Amino acid sequence: MSLDLTFIGQIVVFLTMVILLTKLLYTPLNDAMAARTQRIADGLAAAEAGKNAQADAEAEAKVQIEKAKQTAQEIVAAAERRALAVSEESIAKARHDSEMIVQSAREEAEAEAGRLRQTLRQEVATLAVMAAEKIVEAELDAKKHAALIEKVIGDGVAA
Repeated sequence: MSLDLTFIGQIVVFLTMVILLTKLLYTPLNDAMAARTQRIADGLAAAEAGKNAQADAEAEAKVQIEKAKQTAQEIVAAAERRALAVSEESIAKARHDSEMIVQSAREEAEAEAGRLRQTLRQEVATLAVMAAEKIVEAELDAKKHAALIEKVIGDGVAA
């Protein structure tokens, strides 16, 4: 087997072509593939980070919703307590007002009773004077005189 010059030229051209293709085509193609692989990996990582961020945001939203529900329940409970306090306060004020009205009515009734007693005393005194006049006019004896006074006083008190 003889190696001729054409074969050696073909080997040199082939090696030159391999070196040129490696430097001019394979390296940029390899770099482009590496960059694309990196972009895909970055996109997948970003998608995973987005999923994690979404899960964290959903968890935070649930926590915030629970806090809002608890706050709303506290506000409702406070409003109910305030309404109960206002209701009890109104009831206490109404009771106090009714007691004051009853006390005023009692005092007015007692004052009226006092006026009636005073009027009754005056009428009894008038009746006693009238009885005394009748006694003097009739010139009764002492027993009849005492009985008449008792009768007039009894009639006056009964009226």
